[in-house]
Amino acid sequence: MKRYLHALLTFTALALAIPAVASAHPDGHHHHDHQHPARPNIDWSAMPADIQALKTQLDQIKTEQKSLFQQMKSQNEQIREAGKALSKDKRKSLKQPAKQLIEKMKASKEAIREMRDLKRESWSSFHENAEKKQWAAAKTDMETIVKQKRQIIEKQQNIVRLQKQLITLIGPSAQS
Repeated sequence: MKRYLHALLTFTALALAIPAVASAHPDGHHHHDHQHPARPNIDWSAMPADIQALKTQLDQIKTEQKSLFQQMKSQNEQIREAGKALSKDKRKSLKQPAKQLIEKMKASKEAIREMRDLKRESWSSFHENAEKKQWAAAKTDMETIVKQKRQIIEKQQNIVRLQKQLITLIGPSAQS
């Protein structure tokens, strides 16, 4: 049982740290996906001012995401360490509550993946419209991207909250 909970906590920490970070990377284009070929760099200065303003919002979201990624990574390490320190009896007693938190984190991670896929479609549409200089459509695409990124941030913040709950649940103060 001790191995099971330890394995479950370790798996969860890794499963949430790596895919959550990869699936919602702040710049959204950090991974190489052969189904989605890389687009050429955009000359944002050639875009209308309202689209440039939306790009600024995206940059601010990226900064916030980077902070969230660092927090998730740090908390995953805390979870891993706290899991290692649990006694066999404590692991057994925490199995069910920990599993519930882990399931919620997995659901958030899956939602992030789905939103990331939608965001890719929006980026593709944006690129097409920007290339054709269809600025109204490109602006709508960029507004959609900003909205999608904010939704992803909300899910990432939820993961951070759930991680904190798991840390509280299995942390040193809970081991008494």
